[in-house]
Amino acid sequence: MKDPEFKYSDLHCHPNLKSYGHSFDSGKSSHRSDAWFGRPPTFFAKLLNVLLGLTRFNQSDLTTMARGGANLVFVSLYPFEKGFFINAAGRGGFSAYLSNLITGIGFNRIRDIQTHGDYFADLEKEYSHFLENKRQIQVGGDEKGWRPVESESDLMEGLAKAKEILVCFSIEGAHVFNTGLGPFGRTTKETEVLENVRKVKNWKYPPVYITFAHNFFNDLCGHARSLEPIEKFVDQSQGLDTGFTPLGYRVLDELLSNKNGRPILVDLKHMSLRSRKEYFDHVTRGAKENLPPTLVSHGAVNGMTWGEGKSKYPDRSEDFYRSDINFYDEEIELIGASGGIFAVQFDARRIARFDLVKKNWGDLFGEDDMQRAVNAIWLQLKHIAIVLDQNRLFSWGTTCIGSDYDGTIDPLPGVWTAAQFPGLSAGIQRKAEEFLNGPNPMRQERNKSITSKEIADRFFFQNTVEFLQRYHQL
Repeated sequence: MKDPEFKYSDLHCHPNLKSYGHSFDSGKSSHRSDAWFGRPPTFFAKLLNVLLGLTRFNQSDLTTMARGGANLVFVSLYPFEKGFFINAAGRGGFSAYLSNLITGIGFNRIRDIQTHGDYFADLEKEYSHFLENKRQIQVGGDEKGWRPVESESDLMEGLAKAKEILVCFSIEGAHVFNTGLGPFGRTTKETEVLENVRKVKNWKYPPVYITFAHNFFNDLCGHARSLEPIEKFVDQSQGLDTGFTPLGYRVLDELLSNKNGRPILVDLKHMSLRSRKEYFDHVTRGAKENLPPTLVSHGAVNGMTWGEGKSKYPDRSEDFYRSDINFYDEEIELIGASGGIFAVQFDARRIARFDLVKKNWGDLFGEDDMQRAVNAIWLQLKHIAIVLDQNRLFSWGTTCIGSDYDGTIDPLPGVWTAAQFPGLSAGIQRKAEEFLNGPNPMRQERNKSITSKEIADRFFFQNTVEFLQRYHQL
């Protein structure tokens, strides 16, 4: 039974991805354009996921999040890149049909993406669409609501209201400023791109952060390989593993500037390793204390260092997914020192060696067994804690949830949707207690004397709140 006091935050989720997609439908499907619309996983939907990795159910619609105890969520605005849907199957209806099987965002939405030539207009429509959602609704007999956060006073007032979901916005991919459209007939223009950045910074509810890169080259910086399961279907080779372009640096500076609106922080997820190193070099200019709060909105560690490829820390493990889309020990240290935040992604393809989180027939029957999910998440939290401790930083103040739910991910076993988060929290607290009570490599007293409950509460909620408070003080 859910603890009535439980609440969680999520730094990166997509309650609007499917709902905005279905706003392009008509007739009987149009009700799915409501971000409150929930479609829990049926047995058949779970079977599809176990067999094919397809997630054909809602994970983070507002109703599901309300049932799970959401109090603060970051809604990721993501106008899909055209490269997803102009692919090996062509650029027409057949490609749209196959792509909808994978994404579930709607055939008509995909046809629109295939034909439009303006990412920024698409971004503005998605932002407006989410703001038009009903602010209150009955969920399980209780009145639930949501509202956008405009200021720190908004935040503090909303935190006192248990039945309200506070919403901040983020953006996934700087292509939204109309970059990366060269292969589709639109030239990237610096003046237009910078003007679009300034427009976003002056929205009524501007995004707190932007995931600077994404799955395809955006004329700004290189991206990491991310589409391995469908790499024969889509081509993300252009710009792969490259660094920043001159325009990329100009956009980066404009985003972080406190002129023309509040700074928009930069999310390192999806950047190539070279781009991430160039980001740190550029913003610090040789002095680590210059580093602005830096974040990973939905990521995982790979347990390696930049140099040797092996971790120098005692909990080095072969159980991580050892890819450069995941993050190295040096990056964990820099993020912690900057007052930033590292959100752990609940994607079975990224968080651990796949055999450790692979779902099986047992996951289709009876009670959800989330122990494999708990173990995988705890491995992330423990590794990050040890890296921070051995760099004389607070171990437990940097991590949070960045589920990426409804972002076409493969959920962890037993945690199909956000509704399962209360049980997950109890599992993390048990693992934290075992760690603190047993032999561990922690050196700093503040990192050893903390309680297991505070570790769980910080990961599920408090660290995100403190990060947002720091942001509002910039």
